[in-house]
Amino acid sequence: MRRLLIFICLVGLQFGLLSSSKAGGWATTPISNLPDTIVAGQIFQLKFSVLQHGTKPTNGLPANPIRPELTVRHVASQQVKTFYAQQVGDVGHFQSSLQLPVAGEWEISILPLPFGNSEGEVYRITVQEAPPATDNWWYMGLAAGGLGLAVGMGWLIKRISH
Repeated sequence: MRRLLIFICLVGLQFGLLSSSKAGGWATTPISNLPDTIVAGQIFQLKFSVLQHGTKPTNGLPANPIRPELTVRHVASQQVKTFYAQQVGDVGHFQSSLQLPVAGEWEISILPLPFGNSEGEVYRITVQEAPPATDNWWYMGLAAGGLGLAVGMGWLIKRISH
């Protein structure tokens, strides 16, 4: 009986040590600022926080700072792009400049490296098509006509005054 009790205690201790080795080391990455309109091909700023254990803002340890990796995936084409963020402002606040080349639905996930486990959400955004380039040649015609009128009026005034 005594050996059985010792065996059960050792097995329990082993499972306790294994589970505690996986505890901690996780963070959440809520996005704090997402633009209302995102246009394909245009750069936009994405601001978010890294919260250790979901509550405390953190930049990591001095010897091992956080370097968030953003992965964006176009839902239709499965095109994937990776961006990195820099710490800005207060502790735990990060920002990244993103440029998504194609309109449509994109999914953004943030992995706050070196945290091994992350409760990172996948954010879905809609990127709008870039507006078509407009032809503004009529401005050139208006400018040329105005210049011609000014030169003609100058010539006419000079001719009348002689």
